[in-house]
Amino acid sequence: MTHNQNETPYLDALIRYRDAEYTAFHTPGHKRGSGATARMIEAFGATLLQTDAAVAGGVDDTQQSLGLLHAAETLAAEAWGADRAFFLVNGSTSAMHAMLITTGGPGDHVIVPRNSHKSVLAALIFSGAMPHYIEPAIDSEWGIALTITLEQARQALAACPDAVAFLVTSPTYNGLCADLPALATLSHASAVPFIVDQAWGPHLRFCSRLPVDALTAGADATIVSVHKLLAGLTQSSLLLARGERLNLRRLESIVKMTQSTSPQALIMASIDGARQQMVTEGERLWGLAIELAEQARTTIQGIPGLRCLDNDLIAAHDIAAFDPTRLTISAQAFGHSGFELESILRDDYRISVEAADPNGVILCITYGDRRQDLDHLVASLRDYAARRGFSLATNSVEGSTDKAF
Repeated sequence: MTHNQNETPYLDALIRYRDAEYTAFHTPGHKRGSGATARMIEAFGATLLQTDAAVAGGVDDTQQSLGLLHAAETLAAEAWGADRAFFLVNGSTSAMHAMLITTGGPGDHVIVPRNSHKSVLAALIFSGAMPHYIEPAIDSEWGIALTITLEQARQALAACPDAVAFLVTSPTYNGLCADLPALATLSHASAVPFIVDQAWGPHLRFCSRLPVDALTAGADATIVSVHKLLAGLTQSSLLLARGERLNLRRLESIVKMTQSTSPQALIMASIDGARQQMVTEGERLWGLAIELAEQARTTIQGIPGLRCLDNDLIAAHDIAAFDPTRLTISAQAFGHSGFELESILRDDYRISVEAADPNGVILCITYGDRRQDLDHLVASLRDYAARRGFSLATNSVEGSTDKAF
């Protein structure tokens, strides 16, 4: 059954609740903003506080559910290609906890890469499952972990035939993507559920110019952080699963056990809205973001003393794919670590980056960025390089027709 992806049942219900101006005798205690401080109202806005409602007693009924969350999750499952979707307000960390507790118990073996998120380690501790680690290679120039290879997967599955799950991270923080279709085939040939931590790839399914998403590639479950790159509020996430190799009823029970019993209605409504935006506009929006990111990457590469991770690294290590909306920039030629470059960009140019490591900084480009934002980034990097002795005359990109950059 195909549903109308233009609908946003949960978001609409929250707006109706706000506009009805109920007298609230339920949580939260600020009571639609009337108990908030002046500084809170200044910071958050009166409209947000009026919309900060309880799920039960506010958006929904405390005694008999109106089915709003189920309807919104059904739309999300269809949009991402899953049998079941779970809206999460505790971030993708809680999704990982629920997923691994569902698949493994004390003494069970789970195949995981060493570059897994720390939530994987916590989930193994909570479940009692034992990790069988795969050690990804490290690129010596950038100092970043690469993706799991097919040979590594074969060896791990052969060495751990009783594994209850095989987990990979794709994309990585830097946008490197594993060969998910081939890994899924290998895992399933060994009768092992294939799970993908796709926290940094909530957008992949919605643009043909991006790498293949986990569920299209054949994964049994995946985790996507709606807040990381889509329009979801911070902490919004989705756990997406299929029932062929996973017990969805058990998964639902574990999700309820690991989630807050006071979920933030604003966060869940934002997942509903982000899903509708992606299904109806994702191809166009991400196409624009890719263009901005690629133009910026090319220009930054032309600034002497700076490097920007690109397809050369992908080709050198036979990486399956690369998310072009991620910019990893190094200024090591100037003697600056990523941490130092982060401080310089923030303090001198009012630019905030996503993350820094000893070798560089990571920036996320999305459809929320505008050309003037990338103009400011490039101009700042040019000024940074010029102040350290490089001539601006050599900074232009030959053949470039992009006036902004």
